[in-house]
Amino acid sequence: MKSSDKQFDNPDATRRMTDLVDQLSIEEQRILFRLLKNWEKRDQRLHPRIPCTLVTEYRALNQSYKDTIKNISLGGAFIESTNDLPVDLEINQRFFFPNFEIPIRSNSKIIWAAPIGFGVQFEIFEDKG
Repeated sequence: MKSSDKQFDNPDATRRMTDLVDQLSIEEQRILFRLLKNWEKRDQRLHPRIPCTLVTEYRALNQSYKDTIKNISLGGAFIESTNDLPVDLEINQRFFFPNFEIPIRSNSKIIWAAPIGFGVQFEIFEDKG
């Protein structure tokens, strides 16, 4: 079991969730069910995400930033950040893989954002050093 799954293997949390759902009206339960079903379908990534810790430097809104990529795939990455950047913003980023001398450069687009960071979709990879 992954450490992130342990928090959901808690009988007290399960009981509390059940109690909360039981307090909802039938219509609210139906709405919750539809929302959860749609949410479950949302994660339709073409490529699996791989946990990592990579420093990334990027430019957005005429400023330079430096944050950490926490997971990555061929199609995108999650960047841990406290910077409040809007969805649909295009960023120019670069990052290094361990043992690689040449940085990976990408034009990326922020596709979702949260207080802990944001997800980017890689748009164009550049092969310049």
